[in-house]
Amino acid sequence: MAEDLRLADEEPRGRAAAFDAAPLSVIWPLLGRHIAFHRRLVDLTSSVKTALLLSQSVYWTRHGRDIAQTGGWFHKTTEQWEMETGLSAKEQATAREVLRGLALLDDQRMGIPARLHFRLNVDELGMRLADRIASHPHAADWSDRVVLAELLGPSVAFHRTLAGVAGGVHAGLMLSRALHLTRLQVRHRLDHWIASSAARWFEEIGLSRREQETARRDLVRTGLWEECLRGIPPSLVARIRLDCLLALLTDDASTARSLGSRNADPDRGVAADKASPNVESRLRQPRSLVSPKPPDQFRPIRPHGSAESAVLLMNHSTGESVQPQHTASPASSPDTLAGGGELIFPEQMLPDERQAARLLLRRCGDHAQCLLDELAGRLQVRGVRLSPVAYLRGLIARAAAGSFVPELGPRVAAEREQRQKDAIRRREHEAEEQRLAAERATPEYQAKALAQRQKVRQMIDELKARMGTNRQP
Repeated sequence: MAEDLRLADEEPRGRAAAFDAAPLSVIWPLLGRHIAFHRRLVDLTSSVKTALLLSQSVYWTRHGRDIAQTGGWFHKTTEQWEMETGLSAKEQATAREVLRGLALLDDQRMGIPARLHFRLNVDELGMRLADRIASHPHAADWSDRVVLAELLGPSVAFHRTLAGVAGGVHAGLMLSRALHLTRLQVRHRLDHWIASSAARWFEEIGLSRREQETARRDLVRTGLWEECLRGIPPSLVARIRLDCLLALLTDDASTARSLGSRNADPDRGVAADKASPNVESRLRQPRSLVSPKPPDQFRPIRPHGSAESAVLLMNHSTGESVQPQHTASPASSPDTLAGGGELIFPEQMLPDERQAARLLLRRCGDHAQCLLDELAGRLQVRGVRLSPVAYLRGLIARAAAGSFVPELGPRVAAEREQRQKDAIRRREHEAEEQRLAAERATPEYQAKALAQRQKVRQMIDELKARMGTNRQP
């Protein structure tokens, strides 16, 4: 990567303006859910990908549905593992083999029809972790969060979506960590450059030097990564190209190519379309969260990649989601796309989430409101276990695949239409009341009303006089 380095002092200041166009507040809702990756498990398994699978197994063992009644067994399909971790079927098989050799994970077919279930050997894992931190092996109480945090150590947020846009698990893990560090830099009002030494990356995420080189090459190839030397003595620093990341997350391929082509400059030394050798976890559809095809429980080993499926996680996974549910009120409020046209967004969506949703809906055309109505209906029945943006991304993918069938959206649209009709009738009634009030305030109307009252009084007086005459003897 030496040819990719540049001196920071040579960079024009105008380049920094591009980062402001894609703030983290817009990018963050597009990332969807994340999982907790425990760096200490890399030392235990000698593999980042194996540690990632083990980290997720720890999560489902602690939070899986009916995990106590099943004796620690939980069910996961190959597609679900891939959707959550980004590991291909081949990488999952390799990781499971390593974990079986360490006596940390058991797998067995159960049920009718037979489905593959997994069970984490918590006692063995606790003893191995306790040995590494010089703790008493019998102190591994998995119900005690304090003890568990001491055993597993600090965790790193791994965004599965970033593994898709970066081209692999290693690159996605590095990008996830760099994005978190960039967020901290922004909070402290510092620039977006972060330290990028090999020793630091190994300490934080466990990637070896060779794995780091491959991951950095993938990130540079996709236009997401910049590196340079800064300071005296010079040290290696890096930053994320947030504008290119935003384009990739919103499936704006033309913008991503135009932004990524800047990495093809001779002084940068890396062509934008250069393929990286020896890279696992290649994903054919990296930014789609929903697959139009039903999952297969068993299948032969295939090339590294498959469509992701948020439906699998929400409807068929053994447990809860990582992110909290959204339970806000189902009311809606209008918003407008940058290209024109009014859309109705669910009120519980935050402003940053709405802006991210607008970017995703740019290519949906007339179907945009239908997708938003379906999202609003799901939020009403609390059927969204992930973030609204992640669920919307899945709806868009299903619509593009031709498998989207609105279920709750028509009712939401009908209720909105009825509210609009009621609002029109109220406005018409208020306008009529205002017109009558203005008419009553005119001198002509006042004079006419006064004449009418005098006429009525005269008629009453005449009637009283006739009645008095008739009563006399």
